[in-house]
Amino acid sequence: MSAVLRDIHFGSRSLRKNAGLTTVAILALTLGIGLTTTMFSIVYGALMKGLPFPDADRIVLLFEQNLARNWTRMEPSIQDYQEFRTQQRSFEQLGAFTGGTINVSGTEKAERFKGSWVNSSVFDIAGVRPLLGRTIRADESAPGGERVAVLSYGMWRNHFDGDRDIVGKTLRANGVPYTVVGVMPEKFAFPDDDAIWLPLQDNPLAKRGEGRSVSIVARLKPNVSLDAASVEANAIARRLATAYKETNEGLTATVMSFTEGQIGPEPRRLLFTMLGAVFCVLLIGCANVANLLLDRAAHKTKEVGVRTALGASRGAVIRQFLAEAFVLALGGAALGVAAAYVGVAAFNRSIADTQPPFWLDISLHPPVLLFAIGVALLATLASGVIPAVQASRADISEILKDESRGASSFRIGRMSRALVVFEIALSCGLLVAAGLMTRSVAKVRNIETGFTTANIFTARVGFPESYSDTLQQLRFFDALPERLATLPGVQGVALSSSLPGTGANNSSFAIDGASYAKDTDYPHAMSLTVTPGFFSTFGLAVRQGRPFTAQDRRERLPVAIVNAAFAAKYFPGADPTGRRVRLGDSKSKTPWMTIVGVVPNTFSGDPENVRPPFIYQPLSQHRTNFVSIAIRTNGNAMALTPQVRDAVASLNRDIPIYWVYSMKEAIARPLWFIRVFGTMFMIFGVIALFLAGVGLYAVMAFSVGRRTREVGIRMALGAQTSHVVNMVLRQGLAQLAVGMTLGLALALGVSQLMKIILFEVQPRDPFTFASVAAVLSAAGILACVIPARRATRVDPLVALRSE
Repeated sequence: MSAVLRDIHFGSRSLRKNAGLTTVAILALTLGIGLTTTMFSIVYGALMKGLPFPDADRIVLLFEQNLARNWTRMEPSIQDYQEFRTQQRSFEQLGAFTGGTINVSGTEKAERFKGSWVNSSVFDIAGVRPLLGRTIRADESAPGGERVAVLSYGMWRNHFDGDRDIVGKTLRANGVPYTVVGVMPEKFAFPDDDAIWLPLQDNPLAKRGEGRSVSIVARLKPNVSLDAASVEANAIARRLATAYKETNEGLTATVMSFTEGQIGPEPRRLLFTMLGAVFCVLLIGCANVANLLLDRAAHKTKEVGVRTALGASRGAVIRQFLAEAFVLALGGAALGVAAAYVGVAAFNRSIADTQPPFWLDISLHPPVLLFAIGVALLATLASGVIPAVQASRADISEILKDESRGASSFRIGRMSRALVVFEIALSCGLLVAAGLMTRSVAKVRNIETGFTTANIFTARVGFPESYSDTLQQLRFFDALPERLATLPGVQGVALSSSLPGTGANNSSFAIDGASYAKDTDYPHAMSLTVTPGFFSTFGLAVRQGRPFTAQDRRERLPVAIVNAAFAAKYFPGADPTGRRVRLGDSKSKTPWMTIVGVVPNTFSGDPENVRPPFIYQPLSQHRTNFVSIAIRTNGNAMALTPQVRDAVASLNRDIPIYWVYSMKEAIARPLWFIRVFGTMFMIFGVIALFLAGVGLYAVMAFSVGRRTREVGIRMALGAQTSHVVNMVLRQGLAQLAVGMTLGLALALGVSQLMKIILFEVQPRDPFTFASVAAVLSAAGILACVIPARRATRVDPLVALRSE
């Protein structure tokens, strides 16, 4: 141990004498370790840490699947939940919940909160005791049970002023009185980022096909694995598919960890892809340091020879070089952790407005710090082993005769060039990823929506699903646009099932006259329910036919408007007006709708299906509980917020507005992950380019430096400067060509893994690949030319005496 400490002390002192090399090496490792630790902290917080509850790794989600339709996370029916509950043997508890938003009143004004309808098992699965009162009992989550509510800590503090006597008091939730029976501790929002919990009172014995679908959360029994539980759930699902063919045919089941089930497979794959990308940056940094240490080892060949001649073992020589690598890695790790602290803070700020799940806790947890230590040790080996082994192989007699020949026997050039090829290949792959993301982010910031977004106020409003007074709903939705149109500065008002550019229902449909062999053959289109003012508010001119009018009522002919993409795909070269379509598949009971108009294509909000076919339906002919409000004004649209709130309250005091954004913000919010992760990939690429450029420059500078005598002889014999530069360029460009070839092949694979966050950019975009090749070539040529031109300026007499 004392020998190791002595080597570390000697290595530190030796490195201080070579400040330039030490600074560059520590910078490279700082960037690599800092980025890797930052990304691992994100992966750990999102996928590994789990829920902040006792034995949280045993809390899972159960999903049904229809693999024939590629539906992998389906919510089971309430009837299937009951079957799973009675037949399973893998779980201690099986709970059901359904999430949504809940209108809460009982204080000054109604507000909308995220909440869940749960049965009593959900709280038992979490294993967290309430701060005040109790949770929901089993009899209360049965049909006809007492209406009770449990509040979150934040809702209790902010909406009810932290009233410690809140238990037993009454509030109105969705217009119905509920008795508060408990308050949960701070930061508890299980299972669905909830602020309020109401009892799930659906009847599991109701006829199949009736009732809501539910999410199933469960706690595994001790010593039961996730795979075993999944096998059992799948067996139950297959039995149900056989017993209830009409509703369950083709359904299977699977069990996932809670966090994986919440996040989904594609974001999980993206996070691990990004972790792999930063490992590439770390490896580039390590290759840089290895090259620098090879250079250093070449200059210390006589010292190594003397030590070996005096009895130092090969192990002692290797240990000394590893000690220097360890000192550099230690410095890089310390600064890297500091950089990771800054990176994690920046990431948390970037997602603060995206409503991250309550269990997402991204910080430098102890396992993350242990990971950083492990990365530092890995960096020590990755950057130190090659120089150490190469140094220990040197021929002592050759070294002691002539240092320059000893250095050449080192075979450093071949190994150093291989490391540079490795760096360039990894950098090329990362640069392509960064280039694709740069183009995606640029397109996100300049989306061609196809509709007006300026000076438009938006909000969400609606009735709970349990609301049964259809006539009152119709009156509310009829009166609301008229009331809003009277506000000062308003130029247009629209209600729609969702805002354009923020997503819509993906519905199967049939065309009158077409035949479909099975349900999976029915085509799909996005569908929106809108009021007559929708198209004028968003500046969409009807190209063929007519817009919706106030005469398109429920008792009149059902009508629809389609977009140009729909018309071109399903009625190519023909006028679609007058043709009929119907939403749903073979079991659909909805009426046929006559197409009366065609409008331009618009941005859908889906990065993978930017301008799909759309079907628009009149709101007055289709019942809906929730609508989005859009108001176009002649000035600052958001200044209307209090007036819109008052207008809605004047029509129904239990109905609040929520999700209040400008139209531009409403479109941008769902695309946050492209901006955040795209920016991260751009940072990875820039750092990779920097490190690769430094690495190639260092190798070429070393190579030219070792050939100073050769250059001097060539210059003395009349060689032109251009000939010397070309000689150096040929060597550098050969490495560059091999590295780029391997890197572009790597990029083809990496780009496919990034499809989830690409926006209107193909994974194999030729422009991006060509641009990366050009940038990397320019950087490589510059890294070769600088040391080559420096060598040609050396006096030949000085060069001949240099060794």
